[in-house]
Amino acid sequence: MRCLLPVMFLLFLIVSPALAEDNLFNSTAVIKGEIVRLGEEAVDVARTPLDTDNHGLVGTLAVAGAVGLTYVFDDDIRTKLQGVKSRNLDKAADAGNVLGNPFLHLGIAAAVYGGGVVADSPQYRSIGEMMGEAVLLADATTFLLKEGIGRGRPFTGAGKGDFKPFQFKGDYDSMPSMHTSSSFAMASVLAATSESMTLKLSYYSAAAFVGFSRMYQDKHWASDVVLGAAIGELCGRVVTNYHASRRNVTLAPLVSGDAAGLVLVGKF
Repeated sequence: MRCLLPVMFLLFLIVSPALAEDNLFNSTAVIKGEIVRLGEEAVDVARTPLDTDNHGLVGTLAVAGAVGLTYVFDDDIRTKLQGVKSRNLDKAADAGNVLGNPFLHLGIAAAVYGGGVVADSPQYRSIGEMMGEAVLLADATTFLLKEGIGRGRPFTGAGKGDFKPFQFKGDYDSMPSMHTSSSFAMASVLAATSESMTLKLSYYSAAAFVGFSRMYQDKHWASDVVLGAAIGELCGRVVTNYHASRRNVTLAPLVSGDAAGLVLVGKF
């Protein structure tokens, strides 16, 4: 979204004078640390679906079952949605499409992070980091699957079973839905950092509405949306769990006699 570029540039100009400590806006070391963290989280995203110790494989089987069951009813769901068109729903779906734009999500993450820098708030800096990381991981995972699966979009008229893997065609990147995966990644992070059940429900309701909008506009099959939601939730949980585990382990100075060093201190 082009409109985000001037907004992000303005944000950079605003926060630059307030950058008292190292952060992503002014420190190469922090940027390198972020890249390392993203890499480690990406490994976790790839490993978690097959993890037998923490029920990751069970979750994968549950998602596969849900996607498979939804696939059976893809045509019926599409037919019903295309039969309830109205001006109000059209406008709502347009809003949902904008709300689910992955570039908008990255802009929001940058704004939250920048706001945390200006306000000297470690909490908001962390939330901004987690949102950005979760969205990047969800989008990257979704993109790889889109091209590998190569499913035709509903509006092509070829049917739900039309697949052309690795063709890199714009109309054959339906599964999974990136708008949905990105939205659920955001919802997962925000829900994990909130103690309000009302807010948690609001975040997931907004993400679900994005998925509905994509189906209503005939951009995705229902099973595309289900898989996208699962990917977003996976990435959000991986990121929040990663950050939580790192907060529980810190480096502290240790002095013993004539020797000095560092020791890992864990909080359990």
